[in-house]
Amino acid sequence: MNRYQGDDIASAAPAAGVRLQEVRADDDAAVQAMARVHRQAFGSKGWSAEDIATMLRVEGTEALLAHAGERPVGMIIHRMLWGDGEILTLGVVPTMRRRGIGSRLLATAMNGMVMQGANRIFLEVAADNAAAIALYESLRFEPLGRRPNYYLEEGGRRVDALMMVRIFGGGCGG
Repeated sequence: MNRYQGDDIASAAPAAGVRLQEVRADDDAAVQAMARVHRQAFGSKGWSAEDIATMLRVEGTEALLAHAGERPVGMIIHRMLWGDGEILTLGVVPTMRRRGIGSRLLATAMNGMVMQGANRIFLEVAADNAAAIALYESLRFEPLGRRPNYYLEEGGRRVDALMMVRIFGGGCGG
């Protein structure tokens, strides 16, 4: 697969020294690494390797794993569904945040989905996750709506999900 040829969508500087790897469901080592990254990024809500492998078996679902040297430091899972793109999850280990890894993963995934024909890309984010919202807004995602009490946080606290969309040009031009 050579869909991921650049970060045409992002204006953010590429994360220096970070390599992206496409991950398939049958790549056990990479799926395990993605699960470790997800747990580091999301704590007890992190997905298991089996959860990730199951997702990757669904047609249209793809994943990227970011490495700093040999160390896995970030991951994204996304899919195409009926001509639209969707970001299922994006995570960067806490010690590697604010280095452009998340924006590079997101921009690369978005570029791949647009190359596959997506005119819209959707995602959901916890309404209290200011850093993630700022990242998405920097890549021109806009609020679309809210899902009240969608996320269950540590200690039983509920947080709304902010639904966001990025719409790309389409149609006949003009």
